[in-house]
Amino acid sequence: GWVRFDAYGIEDRVTRARADGSCRAAVDAQEEVAFRHRLLAAPVAARGDTVVGACERLDTAAGRLSAGLAGDLDLLGSAFDTLGAVLGEPGNERTVEATLERYLGRLPTDDGCLNVRIADWLRDRRTGPKDLTGPASAASARIAPGALAECGDALMGDEEWADARESYRRLLDEHPGDSRADDAREGIRKAGLAIELVRVRSLVEAADGMGSGYCREPAKYSAAPAYRRGESGAVFVGDTEYTDKLPEAWRADAPDAALVVCADEADAGKVVETCRYRDHKGRIGSVRFNKLAVRVKAYALRTGKLVTDRTVQIGGESCPGTLGYFGSLPSRMAVTPSNADVRDAFGPVVGR
Repeated sequence: GWVRFDAYGIEDRVTRARADGSCRAAVDAQEEVAFRHRLLAAPVAARGDTVVGACERLDTAAGRLSAGLAGDLDLLGSAFDTLGAVLGEPGNERTVEATLERYLGRLPTDDGCLNVRIADWLRDRRTGPKDLTGPASAASARIAPGALAECGDALMGDEEWADARESYRRLLDEHPGDSRADDAREGIRKAGLAIELVRVRSLVEAADGMGSGYCREPAKYSAAPAYRRGESGAVFVGDTEYTDKLPEAWRADAPDAALVVCADEADAGKVVETCRYRDHKGRIGSVRFNKLAVRVKAYALRTGKLVTDRTVQIGGESCPGTLGYFGSLPSRMAVTPSNADVRDAFGPVVGR
């Protein structure tokens, strides 16, 4: 009699602990079951063992939930499946609830982008008991706005501009009334400018002629300065044989430039004068000296729009006293421009 009475007392403590949501107390109480209880009150001891078994499964689920906090969402799914299975057995409502509450109470983590993934997972898990999906959905709604903002900020720091912009956009689309909406709009603006600048720099780098890079596919950088005559810097691309001779004061890096100037290969321009020379056989012939004609296109970097399309004529020295050439006397030659000649030709293009 006494052994049975004691077994029922243990069972009562196990049952109360489970009702309080404490698996630890339930397991501690069941550990008081001895061989005599199992011998003389086997059904009572077995019921306690069932509670302990459920708690062990919940402990496994808790470990998988912790792994989910580190980003393993597959284990998160497995944990919820276990919670659902244990919840389906009568009497486990509070222990399951406590296990889930402990996990959800650890959210958010310190990783904003991981929090976004977890929040999305919790929001999208619509199958299963409402006692699980309801708290999961509520936790998702609680952490998602901050997670999206923090993730956007982290991605901006990593220069992942497109992903950052998407995170900010989601914050505005999914939580339009959130207090971080203004910061998200500013983040979208900054990310958009960074994306534009990356594209412009890539196109500038690829522009080695009129048919490539920026010269073929001009793009805008909305934060570029407005053009101001006599003050604005430019990026010179394309054939840079002559634009390389322009003053440094005329130049600017992409973020600070008002213009992108594309220069084509030089061709024969206007005839300057014709001079007579004696060739190496003593024969006299005429040589025409031409300016250098360079087609130039200038784009306003702020808009990517064409603002100038002209052919500049570069003057220079003609009819030198001694003419250097190979083979027969040429009939036409280009002038030899000085840096000042190049500046005079390109100055009107950039407002100098």
